[in-house]
Amino acid sequence: MSTHDLSELVSARLCHDLISPIGAIGNGLELFALAGGAGGPELALVHDSLATALAKLRFYRVAFGPADAQARQSLEEAAQITDAMFGGRFTVVWDAGRGDLDRRLLRLAFLAILCLEKSLPMGGVVRVDQEDAVIALRVDGRRTQPPPELWAHVTDGAPVADLRPDAVQFALLRQALLASGHRAAARFGESSAEVDLVLSPELAEARP
Repeated sequence: MSTHDLSELVSARLCHDLISPIGAIGNGLELFALAGGAGGPELALVHDSLATALAKLRFYRVAFGPADAQARQSLEEAAQITDAMFGGRFTVVWDAGRGDLDRRLLRLAFLAILCLEKSLPMGGVVRVDQEDAVIALRVDGRRTQPPPELWAHVTDGAPVADLRPDAVQFALLRQALLASGHRAAARFGESSAEVDLVLSPELAEARP
């Protein structure tokens, strides 16, 4: 088993073990409210923090955990996860409609969204469309500041001299692309971005 496989399993274990106690905190808050417990800004802050923690765990479980080749996830649930994870200046809209998606492709999309978030210091609206084995992400209307070395690693496998924890998604996206037989193309303008995740030609020809 590779180090990458182990890291995916560790991520899945952490998310799985943390969701239960955090969810229990939410249940406790609901019982507290039903019992007539006093509200106020302090309790509202706890509720908001709890919702943020649960949203991050659900998102990270898909983005950083293992992806079974046979597993699928509904696009509606994917939209619910990204709606909970992001808001305010940076938001995600799914244009793919209904249906479901190969869990490996969904992981690619989630990792690419994290990479775009890192590349949009002023935020923006990311629109995700999916057709067959192609995922297209489009951003308009915000200033972009893509880290060239990290995107070169994603698209071409260029080495990264010093990978920081807040940029680990770029390395993970590169590994996930190789594992699923996809390649990435990224184009950035002053206030726009396009990222396409496409099945490699040789694999596309082999598909029935």
